[in-house]
Amino acid sequence: MNVLQSLTELYNSQDIDSIYKELSLKILGRLDQMRRVTIYDIADLTNSSRTTVWRLVQKLGYESFSDFRYALQSASSQYVYYNRMVEQRKANSGEKLLTDLNGQLKEANRLVSQLISADEIDELTEEISRASKIHFYLPFRTAFVYSFQQNLWIGGKDSEYRCLLPEMLAATRYLNEKSIVLLSSIEHAETQDMTKIFEAVKEKGSTIWLTGNTDSRYSDYADRLLLTAKAKPAAWLIAFEIFILALSERYRGKYIDD
Repeated sequence: MNVLQSLTELYNSQDIDSIYKELSLKILGRLDQMRRVTIYDIADLTNSSRTTVWRLVQKLGYESFSDFRYALQSASSQYVYYNRMVEQRKANSGEKLLTDLNGQLKEANRLVSQLISADEIDELTEEISRASKIHFYLPFRTAFVYSFQQNLWIGGKDSEYRCLLPEMLAATRYLNEKSIVLLSSIEHAETQDMTKIFEAVKEKGSTIWLTGNTDSRYSDYADRLLLTAKAKPAAWLIAFEIFILALSERYRGKYIDD
């Protein structure tokens, strides 16, 4: 998860009158002024105190202001590479953009056909039925996980969905050997190190289902590798949502509707 995703997640998860909501928005809205800032500069630019800025840095999961500043500088100086689902040159016209997105839809269909089987969905659903807790630690939000959680709760399962590193780490305290954690990581130079999350999950004896990059640095922690592929961002996200939807509906059909 990169710093812009983290700031956006924090903004969306805070109460309407939260100072951290306001501070996140001010930083995102002044990104072009964040290239060579100190904690004093951010406090001045956002009309906040240094203490408030430092607490925000901690809420985002950075261990030092220097780490946060480096991530912020990278994002502000190279925003063209962030938050992009389509190559820049293919977004220069509506026709090129729609052609690329249509291609990614086809790629998503290929990923689903090649990487998800009916037998695997049935097997994973059985594992879920035997688990007591199902946690989702993902660097993004999707409505399909919310839908899945509702089915899990109705089926008597404990479920958590966390997107910020400190929240993930806090949630690991409630795991046990009958827990399943579905983890996904976006692994670029600017993203946060999730090693301590994986180690905390393993210490609880929980099962890790890892999905995402085929060359993940966290592969050795995984009990299962699911939907791992090198694919365009939108294509993979669409395939992932179909995967979650399949698990959710199969679980409901087998353990709730009957």
